[in-house]
Amino acid sequence: MSEAWRTRHDRNAALATHRHREAYAALVLDGDYTESSLDGPLPCAPGTLVLHPPFHAHGDRFGRSGASAINLELSAGLPASASLRPGVLADAGFAARAWRVHDLREAREVFERAPQRLGELLACAAPQAAAALPDWQGELLRRMAQDEREIAELARELGVSAEHASRALGRSFGMSPRALRREARWRRALQLLGAPMALAQVAAAAGFADQSHLHRIVVAHAGCTPLQLRRELAQGRLPASADASADASADASADASADASARSSGQGRAGSRRLDAGQIKCVQDSPPALAA
Repeated sequence: MSEAWRTRHDRNAALATHRHREAYAALVLDGDYTESSLDGPLPCAPGTLVLHPPFHAHGDRFGRSGASAINLELSAGLPASASLRPGVLADAGFAARAWRVHDLREAREVFERAPQRLGELLACAAPQAAAALPDWQGELLRRMAQDEREIAELARELGVSAEHASRALGRSFGMSPRALRREARWRRALQLLGAPMALAQVAAAAGFADQSHLHRIVVAHAGCTPLQLRRELAQGRLPASADASADASADASADASADASARSSGQGRAGSRRLDAGQIKCVQDSPPALAA
């Protein structure tokens, strides 16, 4: 594990959706914010500890006091926390998981001085769930991942207009419905790349149009080809990428507008601190690739 590092974000700042190459743990020290991803809105307060798997995409909205956190990059490989402690494993579906630590001071010391004890810290912490959402949002996500029909049609079947669904999902998950569907497919592809399946089968089973579509998304999200990603993950390490030094990915939105390009620089709004590419390794999601 690498050395822990601190991040600080100003009041009412925001980080657009970005994707970290490495699995990492984050411990909130003060302030508050909401992390939004395919996993739902996660309220983060002092004592919240979040484990992020590799290539996890999320955005952050900070409260009136801003927030500071201490972060620790985990060993590369799958599952993200397998090196921590038996029985404390990362989610098999590549979802982020959160806990509430019992003693913030002790947890901070683990991050700073004894990262090898992170598994012990998690074993004593209380699991923390994402914020509750209306049932139709979870059901729409499930249908979007399994049904190829237009998202507007799926929303109407649940009694929700396409416009309302788009706004509500954006507030809850930080991404447009189209981006959420793509993220669900990407996570499924990550799971399947660990199985002895032909890439064309992986693409079909994950919901991509074809192997070429899978290739474009893997290059956009991981900065390497599917074969390279499969080979490196099998060896328990992540591939080096030409895009590994990118500060942050573009906002995972179906509509790649001009301000998405500005957000991809890694600078949040309202004075958010710039991410250090030497500490938080992000992958550039190319808007042309994502729009394909």
